[in-house]
Amino acid sequence: MIIDSKGKLFGKISIIDILILAVVIAGLAGVWHTFFRSSGGTGIGRTPDTVVFEFYGAEAPDYAVNSVKIGDLARDFDRATTFGTITDIETDDSVTYVETADGQVVRSSTPDYLSYYFTVEGTGIMNDTGTVTIGGYEYSVGRTLHLRFGDAIVTGRIYSIDKKE
Repeated sequence: MIIDSKGKLFGKISIIDILILAVVIAGLAGVWHTFFRSSGGTGIGRTPDTVVFEFYGAEAPDYAVNSVKIGDLARDFDRATTFGTITDIETDDSVTYVETADGQVVRSSTPDYLSYYFTVEGTGIMNDTGTVTIGGYEYSVGRTLHLRFGDAIVTGRIYSIDKKE
């Protein structure tokens, strides 16, 4: 028999020993994956590129937008990834669309809210697909993020990504 009356495999190894060994190996594999995984295909040994991001928000509280200053750090709030520093700020009335009484949809703005374009310069790995990898995360145009600019947190989108020459 393969398992004897004492529960040992081939009379030498206990089934419990095998289960404990399997759990330890699975745990080590999980730790290895967490700390030594690939950082999204950034290309080992590649020099980071200087990247210019433009972030757009159609409607954010004016006090949050007005607190942002040139030179503030721009970060992905959810992942704590740093994009770089703000180099340009453009604001305008907020952009929202409302339906009128006759059923037409018209552009409007909300009092005490602004739209914004924030230009940010930082470093990342530009990929062949037009995306940028920063800190193991891939970012692309159109992605909606919770953004932290200085002390302000707003929701916005990546409007453009360009490699600075």
